[in-house]
Amino acid sequence: MTACNRVILTGRVAESPRRSFRPDGSSVMQFSLEVTDPEDRSSRSGRSVIDIVAFDRLAEFKLDRLHNGQCLRVEGRLKQRRWQTPEGKSRSHIEVIATDLRMVNEDEPNEEMKRGEDDEKTY
Repeated sequence: MTACNRVILTGRVAESPRRSFRPDGSSVMQFSLEVTDPEDRSSRSGRSVIDIVAFDRLAEFKLDRLHNGQCLRVEGRLKQRRWQTPEGKSRSHIEVIATDLRMVNEDEPNEEMKRGEDDEKTY
């Protein structure tokens, strides 16, 4: 069996993007995306906030176009970081490393599903 690590999420930007830089000077953009479980839209337990990270050109190009509450489709891969605290406790964090970000047309959300990517804007 071949392993696959691919994630596609559609949700709303829950936290405005933050930019930082790696030691080599390349850009890093981090933000949170709120996604809703289609089976449980009515309760708060049906919502998840996922951390998203974008690097290099994707981070530079998208930063000024994203804002809180905006509907967005994110494609990428899951990455788990693990570390030990100074007290010796194990910690981990899972995030999505974005490979593509697309603004979703909010005027016709149901039509977007039927037509695929025709209603999405790629920047």
